[in-house]
Amino acid sequence: MIEFWKQNIISKNLGPFKSVLLIHKKSLLPANVIIMAFMLLFVLSCGKAEKPVSEGEGIVTELEFESKMRFRLDMKDLEVYYDDLAVAIRRQNWDGIQKHAMQLNKMLPIVSTGRKMEELPKDFVTFDSEYQLSTLKLVEAAEAGEVDQLNIEYENVKQACDNCHRRYKEE
Repeated sequence: MIEFWKQNIISKNLGPFKSVLLIHKKSLLPANVIIMAFMLLFVLSCGKAEKPVSEGEGIVTELEFESKMRFRLDMKDLEVYYDDLAVAIRRQNWDGIQKHAMQLNKMLPIVSTGRKMEELPKDFVTFDSEYQLSTLKLVEAAEAGEVDQLNIEYENVKQACDNCHRRYKEE
């Protein structure tokens, strides 16, 4: 009964697609095959009970390192580049701004952990993505020589770092 109801609803909702194909005088055979494949996938996926995740199963919450020392050294380098960039911005040294923005952009926190992305906590990967996007925009602003945009992106980089540090930096 439920299967017939699903099939009936689906076929009624797919009627407009068939009429569009008829207007363009195309064969309905490929469309029917595609429609039936989607219906089959839909019907097979409905009604399955999701397997509950056991406490902590498959969820990594701690940042794991291959080499904690390497990671800390890389983070220290990031801090130095960030400070050097701040000095270059204050002095309006555009060569320095571009150089330090590129240094920030080349640093990859995920790579510094020595782990695969799949092995790391999802929020750490998200923080890393935010950092990479903000440093890329920082480089673009530095290359364009846009002071206002540079200041905005500089703050975005700082925010990306702060977000990750709030969650993962050990005191």
